[in-house]
Amino acid sequence: MRKNSGALSAAGRAVAGGAANGLQTEKAALQEAEARCAALGEKLRVCGEALESLRPRLKACGAEAHAARAAAEELQQAMDALGDSRAKAAQEVGALSKRQLSEIRQLLRSPPEPVKRTLAAAWLLLHCQRFKDKPPSAVRFDEKTDWPRCQRMLVDDGFKSSVLSFDTQQLDQVPSVPNFVAKAYLGLGTAGGDPTASASTVPAARPLLRRSATVPVKPPLDVPQVVRASEPCGPLLRWVQELVSEHVSRVKIQAALTEAQAKKTKAEAAEAAAEADVAEAEAALSKLREALAAQEAALAALQAEKSAAEKALQDLRKLEGLEVPRLRQAAPVPKPSTSKVEVPIELELSGTLAVVEQKLAQCGIPFMRTSAQLLEGDVQQAMVLPKIAEILKEHRGKLKLQLEGHQAEGEEPGMDIERSLAVYQWLVEVAGHAPGLLRLKGCGSAQGRGQLVVPVPIQELVARSGPLPPDLEGMPCGLYFSQASTELLPEAELLLQAVSKALKEDERAVRLEGHVDKEENPDLAGQRAARVRELLMALGVPRTQMRPQSCKALHPLSRTRHAANRRVEVHIL
Repeated sequence: MRKNSGALSAAGRAVAGGAANGLQTEKAALQEAEARCAALGEKLRVCGEALESLRPRLKACGAEAHAARAAAEELQQAMDALGDSRAKAAQEVGALSKRQLSEIRQLLRSPPEPVKRTLAAAWLLLHCQRFKDKPPSAVRFDEKTDWPRCQRMLVDDGFKSSVLSFDTQQLDQVPSVPNFVAKAYLGLGTAGGDPTASASTVPAARPLLRRSATVPVKPPLDVPQVVRASEPCGPLLRWVQELVSEHVSRVKIQAALTEAQAKKTKAEAAEAAAEADVAEAEAALSKLREALAAQEAALAALQAEKSAAEKALQDLRKLEGLEVPRLRQAAPVPKPSTSKVEVPIELELSGTLAVVEQKLAQCGIPFMRTSAQLLEGDVQQAMVLPKIAEILKEHRGKLKLQLEGHQAEGEEPGMDIERSLAVYQWLVEVAGHAPGLLRLKGCGSAQGRGQLVVPVPIQELVARSGPLPPDLEGMPCGLYFSQASTELLPEAELLLQAVSKALKEDERAVRLEGHVDKEENPDLAGQRAARVRELLMALGVPRTQMRPQSCKALHPLSRTRHAANRRVEVHIL
């Protein structure tokens, strides 16, 4: 009996020893889980501090952008209101009766000096196109040849309508004419004269006149003086004054508006960059919170398993003296869970709405022949570039564009890609858009589109969900590589299998874009693209379906997390 009892005790000790080993395993797993929770908590704290440091910058950039927009709007309103006084003065000329016009005509044979100079100034402005493409020195009123034309101007029945319908943009094409009238007839632009003064202040502005021993300088015209000579000529002089004043003011306001628009664009770019940084930090923080919550849930499960193992060990130790049949009825010792939560891989083909493609189709950026310079006084460029920036902003992170550069026959080779690069630099450096959303392409002159850059949406095979390494939490799932290596990360190898399946089913040709971070050898970009092609070929994808391409470090996905830039993207050709 004693021998039997010893055998039973030995069996109980053996089972208890196994349970004790299981408990040790549970404790080790629990400690590892606690360490992971602590590490995630530290990452969460650092990420939260980084986010809080970014918010003041975003607020300051927002305030600066708001002030820049307000300044630009104020100047635009001033520009829009410029023509009001001139239009009112034109209406006064249009209201002149036949009798009043006849009164002016009667003076034409021997007109008083103020009347003659008023009519000369009006004739120069109405016929400014005569001096187009001529030097400023050619602008003058020749009394021998031009005075008869001036007389015929008043005899013409269409004189009033020519004043009412006068297109002020003609003066922008021949600025030397209004400048000449301002100086020679209105006394503006000389010392003491203010080129931006309104017509109502012109009579009071007495310039310092240059005097010569041989050629006397005539005093500037003013409305009271002209009215005394011929009352109907008064409205005509007011129209001349307002027209010239409007032109000079428009030139000055346009210069200020161009500068304000540039400041606005720069401020909005800084605001967009700050918004992108905050959004990236918020996304990373959200991912870390989710990961920490999942880890804490796993830790709670391990703690429950450890408690169950401890209870089982205590029960087994109490059963050491019981019979073998009863030992066999003891509950099994729970084993630690080693399975990982698998993230399903979901692939999709990115695309754009038809309305977006239509908008982009109208956003071709024109260039001067043999030039790749932007915003050198080109109105069309200044209008189109902000439209492209706005479309990218509306679809932030979900729209990629290929900037296709074109050139005309006879231009220097490479001009197409230089133009594409100029637009790329403006969108990145001025408008503040992520370089990872833009690509460059030179199309030469084969398509016959001339000096142009066209933004074209990119279709891409993207993973909406899938496994990610710990240091890339919060970033899109992708084909990521080890640092300074052509070896895919383990998580990316799982994604590659899904990519191969999609390519074999779809059979579309793709471009494999290789990228590096700014601290790596640029040659690695092409090697990574070639490596992905080799791996996909091994998985059954035809070689002819894939075209590797190196993008070096031109298009980083993130400015703060270099690991996200060591990647290969799959674009549809």
